[in-house]
Amino acid sequence: MNRRGFQLRRWPKTPLFEAIARRWCEDHSFLLVDLIWRACDRIRENDLKLMSVEANDEAKEESLNNLVCLRIQELKSGDAPFAVVHQPPEQFHRKTRNARSPCPDVGFVWYANPNCVWPIEGKVLNSPMDVEAYTGEMTNFLTGRYATFSREAALLAYLIEGCPEETLRNIAKRIRKRPYGHPKLPNRAHQITKHRRTEIADRKTEDFYCHHLVLLIGSD
Repeated sequence: MNRRGFQLRRWPKTPLFEAIARRWCEDHSFLLVDLIWRACDRIRENDLKLMSVEANDEAKEESLNNLVCLRIQELKSGDAPFAVVHQPPEQFHRKTRNARSPCPDVGFVWYANPNCVWPIEGKVLNSPMDVEAYTGEMTNFLTGRYATFSREAALLAYLIEGCPEETLRNIAKRIRKRPYGHPKLPNRAHQITKHRRTEIADRKTEDFYCHHLVLLIGSD
């Protein structure tokens, strides 16, 4: 059941909004993934060189997602038409009156309509084989629980030890999709998979693109 609330009343779902939201997400796609990678570079240079993440550290995922949000915020230009938000609410699929809205780890939220979220979900991987929890997050995207009004999203793997390229191969095998590289990011551990979503926010079947990024957070 789709819920009624202030944000959904203030910015209602209309065909015009959906068309504009999809266009905004598609037009800004490279800018957004480039910001994620630049934030990852800054984390590697300014944070992880001083202290690598270890397997027995507590709250690794929470800490890293917060750090990604902060570093992106540092890097984005002041005239960007979006905010970088830690756990932005995606209210369209909130199930009950008092339930908490689904919240991806980080989101690019369009100032003009905060229902439009281009989400990032971050998962810690102990090794290139440790991809089960990561690929399980795909359900949130493919059901529209996250990225309700966006046809793209990112899954960011924080790899403690191992090879990022091997990790991407294992992810592709697990989700049974043939990935392809980002044409503007040929030297990054970055692949894209194409999926089909149906009946998302009352829309018909549509294509959905998931960006897979792997950041090595342990010692090289």
